[in-house]
Order: sequence, then C-alpha cells, then structure tokens
Amino acid sequence: MDLDRTFWEGRYHTGETGWDLGGPSTPLKEYLDQLANKDLKILIPGGGRAWEAEYAHRQGFRNVFVIDLTDAPFKDLLSRCPDFPKDHLIVGDFFQHEGPYDRILEQTFFCALDPALRERYVAHMHKLLKPGGKLVGVLFNDTLNTDRPPFGGFKADYAPIFHRHFANVSMEPCHNSIKPRAGRELWLCAVKEPAYVPIDCNLYDRYESAATLRQRVRLTLANGSTCEGLIADLFHRDKAEWLRLDTGAEVRLDRVAKFELAG
Repeated sequence: MDLDRTFWEGRYHTGETGWDLGGPSTPLKEYLDQLANKDLKILIPGGGRAWEAEYAHRQGFRNVFVIDLTDAPFKDLLSRCPDFPKDHLIVGDFFQHEGPYDRILEQTFFCALDPALRERYVAHMHKLLKPGGKLVGVLFNDTLNTDRPPFGGFKADYAPIFHRHFANVSMEPCHNSIKPRAGRELWLCAVKEPAYVPIDCNLYDRYESAATLRQRVRLTLANGSTCEGLIADLFHRDKAEWLRLDTGAEVRLDRVAKFELAG
C-alpha cells in the first residue's frame, strides 16, 4: 500500500477519517493544560484537522506548527480558527522536515505509518528535538490492522525501538483516554538528552583507570537509577563522552551523579 499524499487526500474526500475525534485528544489536552511556558516550539506531525493545534493556539501557545502530506484538512482548521498562523501549517514529508522543537505531540501519526518506517520515525523524532526536548503523546496498545492504517502494536513491540534512540523513555497505560479507546492506549514520553556538559579530567582518568584495571564500578545516575558492572568501553557519540558496561548498558558520562568502585 502506497500511503502517499493521494491516499490521504482520498480518505478526506470520501470521509474515511475514523481517527478524527472532532476535538482535541483528552490526554494531549490535559498535557497542554499543565505547560506554563507558552513560548515552547511545538510540532504536531500528521496533524490532520489539527484539533490539538487549535486548542494550543487558543490557550496562548505562540509557536505551534503542524505538518501533513496534504493541505486538505488545514482548510477545516482555518475555518474554525481563522487567526491560526498560516505559515505554521506545513505541507510536506515529515521525514524531510527539520527542527529543532521543544515538544513534539504524537496523536495517531505513528499508527498511520507503515510499520516498516517505525525505526526511521523514532530516529527522526530524536533529530527534530532540541537537547532536553520531549516527544509525548499516545500510542495504541492494541492489535488493530496489519494491512492498512491504523497499524497497531504493544509496548513490547515499541519499547526496543525507542530505547535505541532515547535514553529516557516511559510508556504507561493512559488513564484519561476517551471512552472508545480506554484500556487501548499508552502514554508516551521520550526525552532527548540535555546538551552535554564536559566532565572533569580527573574524573575521566578514574573511568579510564577502572576500565584498564578491570575494576567493577557502581554508577548512580541523575535520575536516581543505578547500574553496575565492568567498563567495557569509553567512547564518543554525538559530541559527548559515553561508557559501555559489560552488561551492555550505555551511559553518557555527564548523567552520572556518583561514581564508585563496587569492590
């Protein structure tokens, strides 16, 4: 199936828009309600009729952008909300779009893509975010379809893909889904690592010494979690210094709050 612009324009033309809730998604509405910073730069990919974009705009968010393969649903948005900035409505390919953004809101876009593109989706989301930025929204926790959108899946399917690109990912059952989707959605929050802060040279020397002497280390991370093992490798990635333990765990060095020998 070629899920291109023609396909989606056809769905709008025939009214086959079962994903359209006729209003903002409750989980995303409540997420927006608790954001105090109205200057956040927000992207809504595959935004369709953009109910969440309209809601955010009416709540005073000034930098909300929507991208979709077709402008067909944008006409509906502008009829409801004529003062929404027209230059914030982007017609184009998400995978060719450039950022950066503080927040990206996920609402039915993931499930509209061919599942073969999921790895590419997550990698591009990571690229589009600013350091410290967040991808948030809902993913279906249900089988759905295998031959046409919406495509489904479960946490066990999604988590490995997201963890390959984001160090900090949570997926929990949605507590505020609309009734038809209750028990069938996960709330996603994937956080891009903040900008790297170089560590002290003496501390780096301690890592190198522990790696050379094959000393077991215990690391307490900034988020409170801990990990333990032998340092198998010290390396650079994305202009930051990392270590890899013999367990396979990879840790960016500036995220270590406490380093000690485990004995």
